[in-house]
Order: sequence, then structure tokens, then C-alpha cells
Amino acid sequence: MNYILKKEDFPKFLELLKKKFGKVIVPAKNETGATCFQSYSGQELFLESRTDFSAKEFFRPAKEKMFSFKKKSSSFEVKSEHDNTKKVLFGIRPCGTHALSTLDELFIKFLGEDNFYSDKRKNTIIIALQCNEACENGFCTSMGTSQASGHDLLFIERGHDFFVRAETKQGTDLLDPTLFKHTSDAEPSSKIECKNELDIEGLGENLYANFNHSVWKEESERCLSCTSCTQSCPTCYCYTSNDEFVFGSGTESERFRVLDSCQLQRFTKVSGNHVFRPSREGRLRQFVLHKFSYYKKYHGMHLCVGCGRCITACPVKISLVDIANKIQKHPLEFQKHSLEAKK
Repeated sequence: MNYILKKEDFPKFLELLKKKFGKVIVPAKNETGATCFQSYSGQELFLESRTDFSAKEFFRPAKEKMFSFKKKSSSFEVKSEHDNTKKVLFGIRPCGTHALSTLDELFIKFLGEDNFYSDKRKNTIIIALQCNEACENGFCTSMGTSQASGHDLLFIERGHDFFVRAETKQGTDLLDPTLFKHTSDAEPSSKIECKNELDIEGLGENLYANFNHSVWKEESERCLSCTSCTQSCPTCYCYTSNDEFVFGSGTESERFRVLDSCQLQRFTKVSGNHVFRPSREGRLRQFVLHKFSYYKKYHGMHLCVGCGRCITACPVKISLVDIANKIQKHPLEFQKHSLEAKK
């Protein structure tokens, strides 16, 4: 079903959601001026384009308490932590909905259900906001992610109102009849054109086949290993686990899952101080291959959704699109073989 919501009534809609669910997550500017997703408290929303940082924090927090454990005389008491809070996420862009789908594939389907992640996903209603134009450095049209997927409601800006398409029952249940009116209007065109374009034909196989291509070294010489790319990426999920003692207690500890980065040398450091990827070249290659090759091979979808955040965030403007296109256009002749042949 399709509906119309006047923009002047939009704040009322957000207040109704907040009253009903308690927590509504929206795109806005933080105290530093960066755009990200925050809990709604009446602040001005950022609706111009996709945010600097994605909504991943609300599903895979940078630091997440998993459980606490307390030592007893002859055993341990373990208490698990789960977030079952019902909430609404408004304003996630199409690339963001596809990013959640890639994380669903891993944390709900492939590894067996990760309750720390799945509890948050199942209890979050998704309201997507369609893009009307391409964002800076975005290449979602190349990745097939320019149209939203897996959402409950879709909002499309249209002059003085929003055109709203309901996809699920729980989405429809949010539409207060005093604010939303049925419409027979045709859905506004949402076709966009990205300046960045990526040739994805045989991309994963070709990148892997060119493991020793000169472009890896050339680009890595500019890399600072600052992790801006992985921090801004909506699909990077690498993490480490830390145990922390509760201050003032000699018997209680807590375990946290903390987001990490493949761009740090210590990330692959193991016992004996051996580091599997000591060079920036190897770490940069891992980042790009994971996005376009490895994940696609095992899960049938790219881990990159074409949002372009990593390019925008990089202080030296390394572009995984440029890297991939260079290899696509000029592969090493002696390494033209497939992933399967490399086994």
C-alpha cells in the first residue's frame, strides 16, 4: 500500500514513534559536525544524503558487553547480556539496508544465530529513505544496491511531502491514519547516476588471480593504517574479545566484544609474536579482497555495498574502486586463473 505524509506532519510522526517504542534512531549531526545515527530527542535531522557513519553501531556496537562472570567458592556464575529493546530506525539509505543483509547472512545464517546481533535486528523496525541523487564517492548502482531491500517502510521525498510505501505488516501498523493518507499516485522515480563506476564482471576471481599485482604496493605506499576505512564501513565486522575486571572486586569480571580492524598490524598477531600480515600492502589487499572476493565466494553476495564511505573517510583518498578497476583493465597475464584453480 502507498501513502502520503506531509513534511509538516513528519515531526509528529517521530514523536508518536518515540511515545510508542521509547527509542527512535535517526540521522543527525553530532557535536563534532559529523553525520551519524543517534537516538531522537527533537534534534534537527540530516536528510540531505547518506551519513558519514552508518547505523551499524546499533547492531554491532564498537564495544559490546557479552556477559559477566563471578567467581564463587567452587564454581562461576555467568550472566549473559542481550538487548531486546524494541526500537525504530528511520532514515537508513538503500546501501545501508543491503549492508544489514550482508551482516544477517553471517551473524544469523552462516555462523548459526548470534543472539547478540539477531536480538537487535529482530527488535528493530526499519524505515528506509530512498536517495534522490548519488552521494559523494558512492557507486551503489554498480553494486546493485541503489534500491532499498529488507525494510518495513520506504520513504521517498517528493516536494512538500513524503511518498511512503509499506512493505510489511509491522510497517503498516506504524502509519497513523490521522497523518498518513492512502494514495493512488505513481511512485516517484528514484533512478540515480553515480559518477563512480565499477566493473564487477568476474571481479572477485580477477582480483584474487592478481594477488601480486603492482597496484597493491603502489596504493599501500600511501596508506597510513589509520583504520578510517574500516571504521566508516557499514559491513566491516572484525572484532576482538576482552575480559575486564570489575573495579573494586576481586571476583567479578566482564567480557566485551570490541570492533577491531584488519588494517592494524597487531590484528593478525598470534602467540610467539608472529604477525600474518606485517605489511600495509598485505593489509590493504585483504580489505579489498574481503569486500569483493572472499565474502562473495562463500556467501553469494559482495561485502561492499558501494556507499563510498571508505573513500571519503580516507585522508589520502585511496579508492578501492580505482584499485579494482585498474586490475580489471590491466590484469597480470601470467595470473589469469580463477579462484577455483588457486585452491
